[in-house]
Amino acid sequence: MKLAISGKGGTGKTTLAGVLAWVYANEGRKVLAVDADPDANLASALGFPRQMTESLTPLAETKELVEERTGVKPGSIGSLFVLNPRVDDIPDKYCVEHRGVKLLIAGTIKGGRHRMFLS
Repeated sequence: MKLAISGKGGTGKTTLAGVLAWVYANEGRKVLAVDADPDANLASALGFPRQMTESLTPLAETKELVEERTGVKPGSIGSLFVLNPRVDDIPDKYCVEHRGVKLLIAGTIKGGRHRMFLS
């Protein structure tokens, strides 16, 4: 089962994700919680000790891994991406686990200008 929670800011997405992660972990299910919010707070909502998460590298900051898996150097333009890269080893290398919940922080892209065009 895979769940994704989205919505406007301040609507309780992090709280809901944390509650669901704990419920499923307490039922004995394998849980991988991915914090994809630029203002990553899921670790705190899940009660992860700060010393566990301080050493976590957000996935967006692993430029060498991104290039290796997607076939494209970060920042390049006009390249073709591998759409189904190998990811089965990511949780073991980039997650921490606490009370049955593995946590992965996706991170955010820093710098640059972002524009959206609607037609």
